[in-house]
Amino acid sequence: MRLRFVVLALLVATPLRAQTGSASDVMATAVGAYRDLEFDRAASLLRRVLAAPLATELADTARARALAYLGAAEHYRGQPDSAIAVFRRLVELAPDAQPDTLVFPPEVTELYHAVRQSMTVVAVRPRPDTVPARTPPVARDALPAATHLAPPPPPPPVATAPVQAPPPAQTEPSAPATRVTVTVAGLITNVRTGSIAGTAAGFESSVQFRRLAIAVRYAEGGRDLVEGSVALRFMPTSWFSLQAGPHARRYTTLFGAERVVTWRLGGRGDFALVGSSVRGHAMLWRALALAVNVPPGSGSASGAEFGVRLDLGSRPVWFALAYGIDEAQVEGASWRQNVKTLTLTAGLRRR
Repeated sequence: MRLRFVVLALLVATPLRAQTGSASDVMATAVGAYRDLEFDRAASLLRRVLAAPLATELADTARARALAYLGAAEHYRGQPDSAIAVFRRLVELAPDAQPDTLVFPPEVTELYHAVRQSMTVVAVRPRPDTVPARTPPVARDALPAATHLAPPPPPPPVATAPVQAPPPAQTEPSAPATRVTVTVAGLITNVRTGSIAGTAAGFESSVQFRRLAIAVRYAEGGRDLVEGSVALRFMPTSWFSLQAGPHARRYTTLFGAERVVTWRLGGRGDFALVGSSVRGHAMLWRALALAVNVPPGSGSASGAEFGVRLDLGSRPVWFALAYGIDEAQVEGASWRQNVKTLTLTAGLRRR
């Protein structure tokens, strides 16, 4: 009977243990989710690994690493108060810890240093290796009566800054394995070249899955101005992305309809300006191919774009203003074009 009970217990415990996983396995999964930009899932897994019973398996260095990732994940989830609270726990656990600048972008490391500077330590205990060795006590009976000394006073208490126990981790339901972010926005753009100046209205939309995203943009307006693009984006980090795809612009000039098509390859960096609600971006691109119908031919083109974006807190509404400039020229012809654009965008984000 006892043998059957032991076998049954082992059969039940084995799948439970496989489902739970060790602290190192959960930590590795959480780091992978963070690198895949799944910040909600990463935060859930990191809270789990920092709570009992998995927390007992972590050394202080691994716990500090988990707190650094959790603070960054909370920052990108739009939870600044939670990010600050996590970084406070990190400072209390390891005051000398420094988030890796090769892993975390400047906005995360700057937030950590701001939290660290805001915390003050009342006093610091001496390190064990700096305390002088104590001589063994001598029996009082072995000393002459005249040499009996009063026992030394106890050392003064050392004041230390209070360290709050980490709050119990909130258990969450099983997080989704994947996350798809859909963005839909309306836009108004003003396009100026050497021969025309027109305003167009349209839309842009994007779908993001982990590190990959596809974006579509279309607008049309006066002077038969039509502009459209499709871009495939790859995000190796949360603040830098690469994108490639076609871009077409058509408008009417004094010599007829002019059409310019470019295949662009570029890089874009995003950075925080004011907290996590106001962000800026800068993008540079180079044309892999250029085709013009008037005069017919191919050539080269390059450009840049700079902008600022405002997120309305927890609401999925955002506004953006971007300024772009690009130059193109046809080989073997006198045709050269300089285009400046100013675009106002208002959109919704759904996850």
